[in-house]
Amino acid sequence: MSTPVVTEKWAGDLVCSVCRRKRLTAVEFSKKAVEKHRKEPDAPMKCKTCVEAAAQEERDVAATKTAAGGAAVPAGDGPSEGHECSSCKNALPATAFSRSNLSKGPGKQRCSECVAEAEKAHVTAGDAALREKLAAAKTAAAKAEASGSVVEKLAAHSKVAAIEAQMVTGLKPVVLGRGGRGRGGRHGGRFGRGAA
Repeated sequence: MSTPVVTEKWAGDLVCSVCRRKRLTAVEFSKKAVEKHRKEPDAPMKCKTCVEAAAQEERDVAATKTAAGGAAVPAGDGPSEGHECSSCKNALPATAFSRSNLSKGPGKQRCSECVAEAEKAHVTAGDAALREKLAAAKTAAAKAEASGSVVEKLAAHSKVAAIEAQMVTGLKPVVLGRGGRGRGGRHGGRFGRGAA
C-alpha cells in the first residue's frame, strides 16, 4: 500500500512580493513572471494587479508632469513638432510616447495610452479565451456523463482537468503517447518491423 505524499508546496502556492497575497495561482501572474519563478524560485514576483496598479500610477505621474509642463522635452521634439499615433491617429507631443515607440519612426509609433490599452486588451482576451475553453470542456464533460461511455467520460474529464491545471500552474498540457503502438520508434527501431 502506498503512503500519501505530504508536501508543504501546493500547485498554486505563489506569493506576490508587493501586495503580499499568498496562495495565488499562475493565472494571477504574467507568463514571464511564472517562467522566471521556475528558474529562480526565490525571486520576488509581482501579480498582474500590482503591475497594472504601478503602471497606472506611473502614467498618472507622467500625465500630471506633462500637464504642469515640467517634463523635459528633448531638443527638436518640442510641442510644435507633433508625432502621429498609429492607433488613435492623434498628433501628440513627444512626451506622450515612450522612447522605444518614438524610435520606431512615423506610421509605427503608438502613444503610451494606446500601448497600455492594447496590453490590457491582450491580457483580458487571453484570460477570457481560457475561461471559454474551460466552459466548453465542462459542457462536453456533462454530455459525456449523459452518454454513459466510460472512454468519453475519461477523455472529457481529463480535458477539464488539464485546462484547470493550466489555469493554476501556467503550464500548457502536453499530450503523451502519440507514437503509435509497439516499441519501435519512427523507423521501427531495434525491435520493430524491418529489423534485421
